[in-house]
Amino acid sequence: KAQTPGNYLESSGSSMFVYALAKGTRMGYIDKSFEVVAQKGFEGLVKNFILKDDKSGVHLTKSCGGAGLGGIPYRDGSFEYYIKEPKRTDDLKALGPFIQASVEIELIRAK
Repeated sequence: KAQTPGNYLESSGSSMFVYALAKGTRMGYIDKSFEVVAQKGFEGLVKNFILKDDKSGVHLTKSCGGAGLGGIPYRDGSFEYYIKEPKRTDDLKALGPFIQASVEIELIRAK
């Protein structure tokens, strides 16, 4: 549930969804009506995850440091496990999907 204490918006998964929607509509794999959803999602990425520092640097925030399954006694896939994982800025697992989403949105806007 979105309002559960500890839950948060996360940049890597959000970027992957935006990328999939944008590329899917651009390539004709899914209905063009999802193009608007992709663009709105991208605006949400920028609004919620992009941070400009005092030296004109731009950073992508709120990426889950790492989550997986397996191992003893951790990584059980539970909500409690997930929310205890550290949040990172400029994590490559989030930057890659964000860049891919950005490229797809630019391709959509350029047509």
